[in-house]
Amino acid sequence: MTSSIRLGLNEKLYACADTTCEVHAPTASFERDLFTRQTGQALITLGKIFVSVHPFNEHIDRNTGELLISLGNKLKALK
Repeated sequence: MTSSIRLGLNEKLYACADTTCEVHAPTASFERDLFTRQTGQALITLGKIFVSVHPFNEHIDRNTGELLISLGNKLKALK
């Protein structure tokens, strides 16, 4: 008897038999692309906060915010 459990969007699929378990990585790169774009958007947002929000821009160098925005744009552009 073999059973399969889907743990989540980014989790691996485990197919277990009576005595052995096999781990199968997701075959589609959709999940990785989605994660990359979301990470890029998060970096852009954080960078804009560091550049434009008053308490942050006093204590964090402007170059740090601009670097985060630049990295975020590069990650969002990857396909």
